[in-house]
Amino acid sequence: MRARSTMAVAALAALVLTLPVTTASAAPDTVAVSAASAASAGATAPAAFVPLKISRILDTRTYDQTPLRRPRAVEAGETFGFPVAGWSHHPPQELTAVPDDATAVVVNVTATDTTAEGYLTVRPDTPDQQGTPVTSTLNFEAGQTVSNTATVALAPRGTNRSPRISVYNSAGRVSVVVDILGYYAPSTPQRPSQKYDPVRPTRLADTRVAGGRLGWGGIVTADVAREDLGTADAKAVVLNVTAVDPSTGGFVVAYPSGTELPYQGSNVSYGPGRTVANQVVVPVGADGKVKLFNTGSTDLVVDIVGAYGPSGHNLYSAVTDQARVLDTRYGSGAPAFSTLRFPVAGVAGVPDNATAVTLNVTATEPQAPGHLEVFAADEAGRPGTSSLNFEAGQTVANAVTAQLGGSPGSVDIHHHSAGSTQLLADLTGWFVQG
Repeated sequence: MRARSTMAVAALAALVLTLPVTTASAAPDTVAVSAASAASAGATAPAAFVPLKISRILDTRTYDQTPLRRPRAVEAGETFGFPVAGWSHHPPQELTAVPDDATAVVVNVTATDTTAEGYLTVRPDTPDQQGTPVTSTLNFEAGQTVSNTATVALAPRGTNRSPRISVYNSAGRVSVVVDILGYYAPSTPQRPSQKYDPVRPTRLADTRVAGGRLGWGGIVTADVAREDLGTADAKAVVLNVTAVDPSTGGFVVAYPSGTELPYQGSNVSYGPGRTVANQVVVPVGADGKVKLFNTGSTDLVVDIVGAYGPSGHNLYSAVTDQARVLDTRYGSGAPAFSTLRFPVAGVAGVPDNATAVTLNVTATEPQAPGHLEVFAADEAGRPGTSSLNFEAGQTVANAVTAQLGGSPGSVDIHHHSAGSTQLLADLTGWFVQG
């Protein structure tokens, strides 16, 4: 991540991003939805997306990027609420980036300076969102820096309050960094919002195949506005970006081609020897491209999963109470080299006509290294991309935006690993045509 202080990261065993891939997968197993998903999740009104160039709205390590006006860690069991606004302390004031009518925000959340193994949950900052949550956003180990993207519903604005979200820390002391990527809101003539269309997951770049390993200052340029993908007029895109087998610590920041590198903000944080993926939402440059700037030594893989633009068809509703819709710990887990199918439409309030969903997918208790590939059910073969990477014994989460397929609308998760793994999926929202 982009940091003002240096943090030592323990070296970890390398993880290969892609084990041998075949174009056809075995018949998917049907996975029973866990009891934890029985309650319906409330949701915001459907809205379109307004992309923002990445900017920092919280850094608990520094006085000038926290509403407390002093640095401090988030304690174990604490729910830390804050406005989705930047800060100026000369004079003290909020630098609002999100309007009052916004329904949800998309943020990149980073945990660093961690002192114990635990997790963070990002959720609305409301009185009923207190106590221990039933879902999680990202998992961390002691001494680890880790990031994940989250879409969070916003509560109605109170008197003299900007829209707010909160982060819950389960264990130890954690410094928290939050960068805003965009928000959902009704479209107005002064603020044209963009509708979403899913894209069959497609690999755009892989430095292991072309371009070579990146060093400090290395840049990958991805052509994302393309007729063949149906994204020719895209104003923002949803990517899955993976740092593969880094030899140093570092971070990656995505930004529109033709613009300056952002002064602050990061999308993917990595340490030596650990392959890390993160979902990235980034505006598209005037030339139809995005750039990814790297600070360490790593290979980089870029997959596209969706786009926002004027020809898009889908509006988004964020859940106000995140719900767990998959938990294989209730059964035997995901077997080696298996494809698991689970229905999402009609579950936890997801409407039957939903076209895509946003999930936080977690792999835990893996017996061997591997990766997950998440895609619409009933697609003809696997896309050959990746959504999340893990090592044996590691718990890893990543945000996933997945198109729904089949009837009822369902998602396939291909588990590409030589051992079994437990899989969890938490619902954060859905898209419908509108």
